[in-house]
Amino acid sequence: MKKNILVNINKSYIVHFLTMLNSLASNNAESEFDVYVLHSDLQEEDKKNILQNVKPNINLIYMYMDNSLFKGAPKVNRYPYEIYYRIFAPTMLPESVERILYLDSDLIVHKNIDELYNMNFEGNLFIACTQIRGFMQWFNRVRMGVNKHHVYMNTGVMVMNVKELRQVIEPEKIFAFMKKNGWRMYLYDQDVLFKFFGDRIKLVDPKLYNLSDRYITFYNMRRPKHKIDADWVVNNNVIVHYLGRNKPWKDNYKGILAKYYYEYKSDVK
Repeated sequence: MKKNILVNINKSYIVHFLTMLNSLASNNAESEFDVYVLHSDLQEEDKKNILQNVKPNINLIYMYMDNSLFKGAPKVNRYPYEIYYRIFAPTMLPESVERILYLDSDLIVHKNIDELYNMNFEGNLFIACTQIRGFMQWFNRVRMGVNKHHVYMNTGVMVMNVKELRQVIEPEKIFAFMKKNGWRMYLYDQDVLFKFFGDRIKLVDPKLYNLSDRYITFYNMRRPKHKIDADWVVNNNVIVHYLGRNKPWKDNYKGILAKYYYEYKSDVK
């Protein structure tokens, strides 16, 4: 059975999108993927270019998103309207899709994802990781007015329970909240999912499924006798994620994870 993958991109991220897909397809060669691509600015020439540069086990399905739907929602240059697409995707995906793995384009899948993809939801809406703990979890609960059962997750890697999400997503209620509370929101899509669904998240290990250089730095500070190093990443990690502004394709990159990006980097300009 095919695995469902969800991504959202714009023109500026095509090369990174293809790099991520190359890593996914290469390290899951026995799987076939339906990749649902949410976008608002891809032209036919872009789609042709993408098609010519994906592996045979990738089937691309484009879903055009009308950005006028998000008018009035909080927006800054670093976080364009594309970040909202994943929130409402379950209401737009085909009825045949009951689960889907959302992947950001600034990450690399360098091992098999079967265990993550097939994991039991145990009644939850999302399977994801959190990059924060302690005080910051408390702070986000206070900031967004939710209870202690809510967990602030990173939305860059998440298995989505599409079948159940279709039943509980209320777009009008979410839009109303965003327009009223934009002033208190930092990472807009994560804040929305935290506010409305943060009490139905199954957490998995970020060291395995959402590892960033920033996470490595803080982890190693707390556990100097059990540090994450390059060998540990090779042997254990499944997904590396280039969070924030620290990207391996930038001159000021700092970290130990860049080699994975360049191992799978697309030649598309």
